[in-house]
Amino acid sequence: MGLLDNYSGIGMCPRPKWQHQGVIAHFIKSAEPEIYMQGLILLPEATVTDDWDDLAPDLVVFSPDMEPLCIIEITTHAQCNAIIRKCYELIERFPEAEYFVYDYEKRILYQYDVANKDWLSSAEYIPVSKYLNKAMMEYLKN
Repeated sequence: MGLLDNYSGIGMCPRPKWQHQGVIAHFIKSAEPEIYMQGLILLPEATVTDDWDDLAPDLVVFSPDMEPLCIIEITTHAQCNAIIRKCYELIERFPEAEYFVYDYEKRILYQYDVANKDWLSSAEYIPVSKYLNKAMMEYLKN
C-alpha cells in the first residue's frame, strides 16, 4: 500500500504500474545485501508500525527493533508533489529517518534535507543514504 492509495483486497484500483513495481524489485535486489550485512531489514509496502492500518511506504529500511530508518516512495510525475506532502506525516512521527521520493517517469530522486527542512533534487544534488555504499540512484535505476 502506498502513502496515498488504498489497495485493500485483490483487484482494487488503481494499482501501481509495472515500472513502479520494477523499481521496487530492482532496489531490493541491489540494496538488500548491504542492508542485511548491517543487521537491518528491508521490506516493501510494510506499515511503519505494527498497526496494520498505518501508512505503508513502498520501501522501508527498519532497525532490528522495527524502527523506520529510511523511507522510500516510488511515484509517477503527476503524483510526486502529493507524495512529498504526504511524507510530512511520517517526518513528524519519525524525524530521525531518511526520506526519499523517486519520480520514475522523470528519473528524479528527491531527498528530504532535515537541516534545511527542504527537499533536494537529484537534478542538482547526488542523494545518498547512510545505510548504502553508492548513490541512491544506483539502486533505483531500472
